[in-house]
Amino acid sequence: MKRLSLLPISLGGLLCLSSVQAQTSSSTPPIGFIRKDCPANSDTRVSIPLERQSVFIGPITTPSGSLITTQGNPGWTADEFKFSATSQKDTYYVLFLSGAKRGRDFNVTGNGENTLSLDLKGDNLNDVVEGDRIKLLPHWNLDAAFPAGEGVETSESALSIKSQVLMPETDATGINFAASETFFYSSSWQKFGGSADGSRVLAPHRYMVVRNKDQATSPVFVGVVPSDYQAAPLRVPKGNDKQDNLVSLNRPTPVKLRDSDLISSGAFATSPSPLAITDQLLVFNDDQAAINKSASKTYYHYDGRWLLFGGSFAADADEGDEVIFTPGTGVIIRKAGTGDASEKTIYWSHDDPTSN
Repeated sequence: MKRLSLLPISLGGLLCLSSVQAQTSSSTPPIGFIRKDCPANSDTRVSIPLERQSVFIGPITTPSGSLITTQGNPGWTADEFKFSATSQKDTYYVLFLSGAKRGRDFNVTGNGENTLSLDLKGDNLNDVVEGDRIKLLPHWNLDAAFPAGEGVETSESALSIKSQVLMPETDATGINFAASETFFYSSSWQKFGGSADGSRVLAPHRYMVVRNKDQATSPVFVGVVPSDYQAAPLRVPKGNDKQDNLVSLNRPTPVKLRDSDLISSGAFATSPSPLAITDQLLVFNDDQAAINKSASKTYYHYDGRWLLFGGSFAADADEGDEVIFTPGTGVIIRKAGTGDASEKTIYWSHDDPTSN
């Protein structure tokens, strides 16, 4: 097994800094941490490029519909991985490690002694075969990411909110949509306009927005360093519409544009001309203290090169060495429709950078 040493992370002077450390032995997965410095009076896009500890890794038999069965019998208690607002507040998911569904994840809706029922969300397991390997693990949620409110400023009440965590609306259609839910910590995690809810899921490949008032915060996330192939879903709109995808790259090391696999995986379309841009990549400057900030830079791909919107598109212009995907941040991928009659989903796949 590879050994990961101290990995100092530089975000090019951004106020929202990240640092990662990882270590492993022959019997344990790499464990790391990331610190995300979030300034006062500002919105900071925050993702968690680490996983929570898995409870099962192994092969399965041929699935039946949305039901998968492990090879062997782990002896699970019935529905111990099924979410319950009163008794089991973790939401578990299955990540496929091999086979046709490699890199994709599905939430668990129930389980038996050696079976898992999955929410396929319109997908199917027809191309999954016996021997494909899975990992079973819990999602990050507010309680796990910010235990007892660590990393945010505690609010006295809903009438005097300090730090907020905004959850962007990932199912909305179109662009520039607002957050769908807002949470704050006051002795427990509370949903603004609702009730206590520390079980709110922070899904893989997504980011949240930490909105601080007059005090900077530095949440620290500790977890397993993901070394698996990833497949982040991206929505492609119907017709000639545009669709914002609010995403992150779950890697604990910085990744350059040219190494992001956005082009090689087919997830990002190359524009036919700098005057006819299709897909766009919007990035944000966390060094700028502001609420509801706009993108600081927008990139597109043309003629085999990454270019900056509004910048040069001469033959020698190339922004491919820009380190855009820093640990713990988020971006917007604005997909352009290709004229299809209905929306579709494609996958941004990215291999483990330590596997080469």
